[in-house]
Amino acid sequence: MSASNRFYRYCLNPVMRSLLRSPLHGITSHNIGIVHFSGRKSGRKLSTPLSYTQEGNIVRLLSSRNTQWWLNFRGEGVAVEMEIARQRYPGTAVLLEGDSEALREGVRRFIHALPRDAKVYGLALDANKEVVETSLATIAEQLILVEIRLEA
Repeated sequence: MSASNRFYRYCLNPVMRSLLRSPLHGITSHNIGIVHFSGRKSGRKLSTPLSYTQEGNIVRLLSSRNTQWWLNFRGEGVAVEMEIARQRYPGTAVLLEGDSEALREGVRRFIHALPRDAKVYGLALDANKEVVETSLATIAEQLILVEIRLEA
């Protein structure tokens, strides 16, 4: 595990989980939530705070291959809960990995809704704050997108 991943896992994530569950959650809960899931090998209950975007009942989480939490979402739809503004919503998560039009479209939608995250992933934005396609093509293989369909 890299030093950066250790920092997030052991320092930043516990602080963010506490903040998101506190009365002060409004500071960040409009675009940072907590995804709850089971470990694919251990079966342990896990949770991790992540930037998210939401369109109706679809929540998107973006990551890169240098993290590992997303490995738990491989397979045919994984039962999860998404905690948004101190409310838990059950859903089914689908992992998009490897360069595909579905992944690229999800990344475009994510960055359109949350352009501040473009720098995190090395994506360039044009004057309209849309993803520059050449920058997406360069790194699409390294990106991971999880789409969660929340239950009604």
